[in-house]
Amino acid sequence: MNGREPNWAYVAWSLVKVLAVTAALYLAFSAADRVLSVFVDDERMGLVYGTAARIANPDKRLPYGQGDVGWLLNTTYTLHGEPRRAGPSEGWREYEIVPSLFGTVRAPSLDGPSGSLGDAVSSVVPDTAVDSGDVRQTIDGLPQTLKAVAVVEFAQPMTSERLVAFNRRHKLCGGADVSYIYAPYYYDDSTSETALNAVVWNRDMTEEYIREDFAYQCETEPEAALAGFRQWVGRLDEGDDLSAFMLDYAWLSGAAKEGLVYGLVVDRWKLADLRKLLDDSEVGTVRLADVAFDLGEAE
Repeated sequence: MNGREPNWAYVAWSLVKVLAVTAALYLAFSAADRVLSVFVDDERMGLVYGTAARIANPDKRLPYGQGDVGWLLNTTYTLHGEPRRAGPSEGWREYEIVPSLFGTVRAPSLDGPSGSLGDAVSSVVPDTAVDSGDVRQTIDGLPQTLKAVAVVEFAQPMTSERLVAFNRRHKLCGGADVSYIYAPYYYDDSTSETALNAVVWNRDMTEEYIREDFAYQCETEPEAALAGFRQWVGRLDEGDDLSAFMLDYAWLSGAAKEGLVYGLVVDRWKLADLRKLLDDSEVGTVRLADVAFDLGEAE
């Protein structure tokens, strides 16, 4: 058994060196974190990733977002929102988007729409005849004052000019409760390509502080909406990682260039107003996602 006393001076010196290295690393990481906070563009994070999340998740209302430059690799962009339902609010949630220094992005709860509205958006298929008899019967059998979240699918994709004429014919306005489907959901099970979410755009998709001034224009809103969408796509880089939202640069660029509207996502419209659209030959069908009485409105 070795009974020698430990060399306390050596132990103390070793401990000092460990503490010194730890302190140096801490200072280095703190400095890098401060540098990162200068070079990470919170505004662009919201512009690119916050907007992409809204486009890919029309089943959620996501009006607010904020960036948070944390400890080096812990930069996040947080969206605040709620499920898009016809009835009262079900409460707000936070959805985190986490970009890394290597250009990849994680957003596991924002990869695409779910539930009945997600199904309705995914069911929009261009150039396919749809029998609207069942939905007419369903709507006719319900109180016409019910509020609904729904997808209005066009018989053929519409240009902005045709959609403006459609709005004027039916005395419709665009706005916060109307979103435009610029590209339908895409999936081909015969190839190895990943599925791509529908491109659903609303003029309020981008943050208030980065939104260009496209004024509300009521019946001619489709023109301003398309201009805003094209401007947003023009700010993207081909290297932006949008895979977390099942989107990609080419998919968005193609939709912006084409500029056709395949359908509308309408939020809390009265059933009576939706029913009128079914008699227009340019409407293929209406897919109801949710209905509820408007308890805040006197009947």
